Amino acid sequence: MAIRGGGHAPAARVAERRCLVGNAQTHVRRPFELNIMHSNLRILYVLIFITAVTGGVWLYTQPAGQLASIEGTDFAVEDTSKVDKIFIADMDGKSVTLTRPEQGKLWDLNGRFKAREDAVNLLLKTFKRAAIQGPVAEAAEPNVVRLISARGKKVEVYQDGDTPVKTWYVGTATPSHTGTYMVLETPQGRGAKPYVVHMEGFTGYLSTRFFTSERDWRFTGLFNHPKRSLARVEVRHLNEDGQSYMLASAKDGALSLQDLEGNPQTYRDTSGLRQHFLRFKKVHLETYESRLDKAVEDSLRLASGAFELSTWNKSGERATVTVHWKPGTDAVTGEATNDLEQLYGVTSEGEVVLLQRFVFDPLIRGLSELTVPQIAPVASAGLPMPTN
Repeated sequence: MAIRGGGHAPAARVAERRCLVGNAQTHVRRPFELNIMHSNLRILYVLIFITAVTGGVWLYTQPAGQLASIEGTDFAVEDTSKVDKIFIADMDGKSVTLTRPEQGKLWDLNGRFKAREDAVNLLLKTFKRAAIQGPVAEAAEPNVVRLISARGKKVEVYQDGDTPVKTWYVGTATPSHTGTYMVLETPQGRGAKPYVVHMEGFTGYLSTRFFTSERDWRFTGLFNHPKRSLARVEVRHLNEDGQSYMLASAKDGALSLQDLEGNPQTYRDTSGLRQHFLRFKKVHLETYESRLDKAVEDSLRLASGAFELSTWNKSGERATVTVHWKPGTDAVTGEATNDLEQLYGVTSEGEVVLLQRFVFDPLIRGLSELTVPQIAPVASAGLPMPTN
């Protein structure tokens, strides 16, 4: 038994040594393999980074001429001074048509009203500075096209002709809210792909600029007398005697103050009276949305109101608004009172609108406030301005 045991011992030791050598080789091989894996990952990251940088350089620094040469990417309108009509339509059947007037700055809205100057200028600026931010990811293209088809808006831009020079199909904002999905169409055809469009010098999306509500597009000016075209102002206090008056400007610019019977009224604060007169040059309503039902609006049209304000330009054209107190509630006592922020107005055309007291409180002051030695500035809700 001893001889047998001795005979097997060398073989066992050989096997043991082989096992140790194998383990050692494994321990040597594993760090080597890990180093190779880490090296491959670093190479992969570098390739991804180079690809991203290359793509970014192509998208954001591509010369305008080369980028515009790609079909369906030339969104910008180079000369917006030649734009004479803009048509905007949504998928709900609402649309607006904006037309440049032959005279004056205010564009025509649907052939019935004047359009907001600020909103039209914003559109023209957008047309001028529109640029491609990048292509739509291939995987996202079908969904983007579907959303533009279902909820997008069609914007046609005309320049002295019956065919639009550019048509934008405006979709939703990108997830980052820094661009807007759009498709371009020109007289040569429609672009095959949607793109992400932005306005140079602006961070945000553009879709909200293309609204189709006629009410939101309407010019909000009640009195609009540029330069020195304001000739006369009349303020009637319908519920208080002796407070109504008329202010008129002579050819030499001198002001005359009279009651409504034509009797001259003496005033001592010439500068204050002139400032009061000039407040009527540009007066805007807050919104055409009165938030009243039709029956209440009809009642307001028939009621006499609290004040009536009128202006005349030097051509004799008159604009009038009748002002009504808006009911409110005292925040402390809970009692009924006049609203401290808004008034109702009825225009010359019979439309019921909302007015801001911040704008109108200085205008509805009575005659007695204009004949004092120094006319006090007025803040919102008729409160005097604080003085130092």
